[in-house]
This record gives sequence, C-alpha cells and structure tokens, in this order.
Amino acid sequence: MLRAVLDTNVIVSGAITEKGTPFQLLRAWRAREWNLIISPYILGEVRRVLNSPKIAPVYALTYQDITDLIQLFQSRAVVVRGTLTIPRISRDCEDDHILACAKEGEADYIVSGDQDLLSLERYQGVPIVTPAAFAVFLRVAR
Repeated sequence: MLRAVLDTNVIVSGAITEKGTPFQLLRAWRAREWNLIISPYILGEVRRVLNSPKIAPVYALTYQDITDLIQLFQSRAVVVRGTLTIPRISRDCEDDHILACAKEGEADYIVSGDQDLLSLERYQGVPIVTPAAFAVFLRVAR
C-alpha cells in the first residue's frame, strides 16, 4: 500500500472543505486506500493552523472538531517519532520537517502545494508531487 506524507497545507485544505483534491485524498485515506505518514511536528502545525483566526471562525471549526481530527490522525495514521534531523534542504526550513517525516516513515510520496517543496521534485528518491498528481497515482495503484 502506498505511503505518503501530506504537507500541512494539503491536510488543512482537505479538512476545511469537501471540495477539491485534498478532501478526496483524505477520504481515500479514511477508506484505507493508502497510508498517511505524519509526525508530531506536522500534527502540531495542523492544530495551530486550524485554530488560527483566519481558519477556525471562518469555517466554523470548534475546539472539539479540531481535537477530533487530530485524534483521528493519531489513531489511524502512521505516526513517526519525529526525532530524525536532516541537513537544511529546502528554501523554507519549516519544510525540512516534511522531508524528515518522509524519510523516517519510509514514504513513497510527499504531497504538497508548496512551491518550495515542489521545486525540489524529489528528496532521497521520494517524489514530491501535487495533490492532483498523487490522486492519479492512487487511481493507478488500485
């Protein structure tokens, strides 16, 4: 089964709206069509972004909604320890946490909408792709 790390932007997009590819990817993950690799850092970032004033009130997310989502990730995703450190790779050092998670979790793909990550194209043999490209891989892998 495919193993992938979703960047925070993809997770948040899929969590706040039922339209679009990020939502479809999370739905496929919930249906156990692929394995999500996630780290404590990514979980914290998702929680922080969802709780932000630009997201929570606009999308009517309650504290409980966000807590439930984080608990779902903790119970159903492959949660790596998040202790692996890598040399600085991307233009945005925050993105290195995504790369480290992928390496630690032996991911097959890194999925992001972030141009800083996408410009790398791959990290230690792991393709870095858009949500739309990963959706195509999922359909082919079925």
